[in-house]
Amino acid sequence: MWHNGTMFASCLRVALAVLLLALFADGALATPRLERDRCIFRAPRGDKLECYTLVVAENRANPKSPEIRLKVAVLKAKRPLAPDPVIYLAGGPGDAPLVASTAGADPLAEGDWWNDTAVIRRRRDVIILSQRGAGGSTPNLDCFEARTSEPARARRRAVTEPQERDILLRCRADFDRRKIDLAMYGTPTLADDVADLAKAMQLSKVNLYGISYGTRWALEVMRRHPGIVRSAVLDGVYPPQINGEQNEPEIVRTVFEQLYGECAADKICRERNPDLAGSVKAVLTQADRAPIAMTLALEDGSQPVKLDGAKLLLVLLHMMRQGEAALVPDAVTALKRGDKRLVKQFAEDLEEDDGGLLEANAQQFGGLFNTIECRETWAGVDQRARERAIEAGGVYSLNAQLSRLPAFCPVWRVPVATPVERQPVTAAIPTLLMSGGYDWLTPASWGRDAAKNLPESRHVIFRAQGHGVSSQDQCAARLRDEFIDAPDPRWPLPCRADAPPDFAGAVERIKALPPLEAGRKE
Repeated sequence: MWHNGTMFASCLRVALAVLLLALFADGALATPRLERDRCIFRAPRGDKLECYTLVVAENRANPKSPEIRLKVAVLKAKRPLAPDPVIYLAGGPGDAPLVASTAGADPLAEGDWWNDTAVIRRRRDVIILSQRGAGGSTPNLDCFEARTSEPARARRRAVTEPQERDILLRCRADFDRRKIDLAMYGTPTLADDVADLAKAMQLSKVNLYGISYGTRWALEVMRRHPGIVRSAVLDGVYPPQINGEQNEPEIVRTVFEQLYGECAADKICRERNPDLAGSVKAVLTQADRAPIAMTLALEDGSQPVKLDGAKLLLVLLHMMRQGEAALVPDAVTALKRGDKRLVKQFAEDLEEDDGGLLEANAQQFGGLFNTIECRETWAGVDQRARERAIEAGGVYSLNAQLSRLPAFCPVWRVPVATPVERQPVTAAIPTLLMSGGYDWLTPASWGRDAAKNLPESRHVIFRAQGHGVSSQDQCAARLRDEFIDAPDPRWPLPCRADAPPDFAGAVERIKALPPLEAGRKE
């Protein structure tokens, strides 16, 4: 009897060993794994940094799936007292916080990461994870070189609309040739990457911090892997039940009407900018008839540009996005007088940050952006309703008309997101949601909508701010840091979020502008 039992146990061990070898051979147990990397970033004196590559399966349901490699940076805590780090989830989709936007630069210094996370890192690590398919990932789905050098910027500016379509067609065909499965580059798979990171780093709990699209990414982690999430901070909330392409003209109209009301209620703004609504419509309409010529002083030299109505609207919206709504009234009023100084200043800022003013067309060569937006946004758009909204939107629809999704989604050929992905996320996880009152990219109404389904949440609107309030408002940054330390949505706010736009301060800033040269109106 003992002999038979021994034989059975021996056979069982052999069978198990064969099974394990087979599993390792086809890769099923090879991922996820964490590999230590040499850091290409530089930590300030007194700070510590660790760098890794997270290796995950492209398709977790396929044992023979190719591997994806994601860069990971760990900004170490001064005194690691808390076992639950903060994982930062970038926006876009397609943002690459671990890749420099300028050749040779340190991306952590570019993004001011060390200063911005200083309070959090008193107790806990901050982890930055690359998005699969974006910069910092292998494979990288970008279809055209980034605007990181002067030659690259020149090449981007020279691309015509027919050439853009040809570039995207060739890029998409190349993915087929390389057997890259674009169905595996959606928000659910990005959420599973976060869970794999926690598993590979042996973390039982993590805190999530997402901005813009990063909030949708975080919400999907909360839906699919609620057990690993201790708390979440969502800044510029973009919940999955919202379609950002559906009613953009109405969103733009709403933020401008809010500005008109706040300006009319402020004595200084009202007296300097009578009939602000009429002035905005007039300058946009006039720019559409006769584009505004100016020369932008950029890092790669002076560049002439002509702002039509759509591009001028982009500049005004960029000001709101940056938390500079208080400057918009005077920028518009000055433009009516031929004074382009404020518009020029923010046009330069917009072109350096995002581009879009000098290119011949509104380009989008980010493969991950195309994949996620086509499968999760454009596929759910009521196109006739969108066209009616654009027709009814007047000057407020000029921005929506620049969208490239109608043109490149048919070229991109990705499967449609499942209906379940578009359902609201419900999770009893302590969550802080923050919105800017002048954020037209992810308006405050979206934050309110997401909060309805999160029973342990608090939504705070920073009245005068734009998109990504934690980088614009000291109160928002303080609230974020204190919530991560003690995530209780019922605590009273430590500071005021309802301060109106500072129109008086805007006037002082305008007075400090370099004077107009004699005989010039720029």
